Amino acid sequence: MKTIKIICFLTFSFVISITGYSQGRHGGGHRGGGYHGGGYRHGGKVVIRRSVYRPNKIVVFHPGWHAKHSFYRRWVYFPKYNFYWDNWRNHYMCWNGTIWVTQVAAPATVVNVDLATEKQYELKEADDDNDDIATANETHKTEYKPE
Repeated sequence: MKTIKIICFLTFSFVISITGYSQGRHGGGHRGGGYHGGGYRHGGKVVIRRSVYRPNKIVVFHPGWHAKHSFYRRWVYFPKYNFYWDNWRNHYMCWNGTIWVTQVAAPATVVNVDLATEKQYELKEADDDNDDIATANETHKTEYKPE
């Protein structure tokens, strides 16, 4: 029985080491080198981590709520209502009182609002690959003040 446990432990350790799930391989350990602004260090090279939603080629976006305007970035932030529009996924990301949710329909607070006339900010290119843009919401609320 003890031999079987040892064999299982060694097999498990071997599988973990060859698949790269150890902390050191991904830079998750205390020595740094982890994910920083779109990439992480791996064997002396910076590996770019791109969003799975990123289009294969450059696209100019014309969302239905503002079809005459051209957007070049993924995220559009509406400071007055504190929500985001995702041009890549055609979704809204909004705070529902307890968590951030994504939805196809406009948030209830703006159903009867003409979003094309509201103050909006196209976020920076560096934010494009951030699938969870709401983690920077406190920064956006101070950087982009509603008028």
